[in-house]
Amino acid sequence: MNAPLPPSATPARIGPNSVLQLVPLLDERLGTGPREMLLAQSGLSELPADEGLMEEGPAAALHQAVRATYPELATDLTRRAGLRTADYIISHRIPPVVMHLLQHSPPWLSAPLLAKTIEKHAWTFAGSGQFQVASKRPLVFELYDNPVVRGEQADAPICHWHTAVFQRLFNNLVDKDIRCVETACCAAGSDCCRFELR
Repeated sequence: MNAPLPPSATPARIGPNSVLQLVPLLDERLGTGPREMLLAQSGLSELPADEGLMEEGPAAALHQAVRATYPELATDLTRRAGLRTADYIISHRIPPVVMHLLQHSPPWLSAPLLAKTIEKHAWTFAGSGQFQVASKRPLVFELYDNPVVRGEQADAPICHWHTAVFQRLFNNLVDKDIRCVETACCAAGSDCCRFELR
């Protein structure tokens, strides 16, 4: 009988919407030629299926390539991709009964319920990083060793995709006035990426 592979031999995985919701925006803003160059640079010979997970490395590499190659556009592109990702999750991944419960409960109840659900499914956006709900009042998320910015250096937080995902989910399912702010970022020298929902 073959011995199981050590954990390090299995590539870390992340949700495919980290790529699938960004690519149409690249086409729209840059055109197919630059988009193909970014995909090739990221090791993506083809787009992932929208079911299951994909390898984390190429997804993170695409986000990093966009920031490195088009810094003046990256914030807007990744933020819009995050909004689209949240819309996809709401339309395809949240059962209607759960959505009804969240949308028709007071925020003090629905916010921690949604946070618990996000924590349970954190692998879809955290990959090999470590996610936790650090505080419930105020609601604070922490993502350690965030693969999407791993190895990058920045003067300010750059996790616009994650921030937009969290904000759109809470705006649609809890309270339209909630704002998500990234107050610390691994790329800016912090020990984690910290997201506060206010």
